[in-house]
Order: sequence, then structure tokens, then C-alpha cells
Amino acid sequence: MAEELMTEQEIHLFGLQVLIQYLEGKGYEIEFAQPDKASLPHVVAKAGDQITFIIAATDVYPNKGKVSDADKAAVLEHAKQFNANCACAYLGIANAVGVENKDKALMGKAYRNARFVT
Repeated sequence: MAEELMTEQEIHLFGLQVLIQYLEGKGYEIEFAQPDKASLPHVVAKAGDQITFIIAATDVYPNKGKVSDADKAAVLEHAKQFNANCACAYLGIANAVGVENKDKALMGKAYRNARFVT
């Protein structure tokens, strides 16, 4: 049986996990994480008294996630209502076995249950 590729939503969820782990490592408290790729912002994080609204965009090697200007504008406007900062996190993931074997085609395969590097 052939390995199944992750869906765009699964790639989004994986990217959120990576982003949240990174933010927590930098001392941010995660107030909210949005699992639905179509709903914004994806993450609301707090450092001290400062709130940051974050759009997360994840894609598979050789690409990085992209955020539309309309989505940026919408989150920026929403953030203003809360006196919050706004940020975009552009994430790229690569299949770890592809990286280890220097196989660029395999690097771009987001198989379910695979290991990835960011």
C-alpha cells in the first residue's frame, strides 16, 4: 500500500505544533490556537502584557507558507481592536528521510507519520 500524503489541513496542524513549541520556548503563553486553517488568527500569544495575533502558513519543501494580503489586512485590523501586535509565521517542512538522503523529490513528500525538519 502506498504511503498517504498529508492534507493541507494536516500540514497546517503540524505547522501550528512547531510554531507553538517555538513560541513557548521563547517565553510566550499561548492564549489560543486555531486548528481551522481558514479561520484567523491562528495563534494568539502573550508575552508579559503584550498580545500578538499570529497567522501561520506552512508548506512543504521547496516552498514556504504564503499569506494573502487580504488575510494580513484582516488580522491587522482585528489586532488593532485589542491593541495587539500582528505577525506572520512562514513555515517550511521537509521530509527528514529525504533530507538525510539528499533526495530533493522525497524532501517534498509530506507523508503521514513521517519525520520532518523545519
